Amino acid sequence: MHLLANNALLTAFFAFLIAQFLKVLIYKDIKSFGRYGGMPSAHVATVSALAWKVARITGYDSPNTAIAAIFLAIIASDAVGLRRKVDPNSGHTFIEALAGFLLGTFLAFIIPK
Repeated sequence: MHLLANNALLTAFFAFLIAQFLKVLIYKDIKSFGRYGGMPSAHVATVSALAWKVARITGYDSPNTAIAAIFLAIIASDAVGLRRKVDPNSGHTFIEALAGFLLGTFLAFIIPK
């Protein structure tokens, strides 16, 4: 059960859950849990938490941090750009993605290493 001891994975998972619960509170609709689009971006929150936590654990100059940072850039770009062009209802606005980024960043720094 070492997977449950993986702090970066747990931080990312909590970021996803918190972002989804915030959607329920913001939209006052339980059906908004797990849906694409909306405030905040759960995808960006998840990967932001992962990238920052990996950086804190392995160091800001580690190859693992570089991989996580590139992954974050791709996910954020996709959430705001590509998905929004394909289906405006499933993409995110810049503000929704930014909120996800800030949520993930915040969690990565308040959850202990």
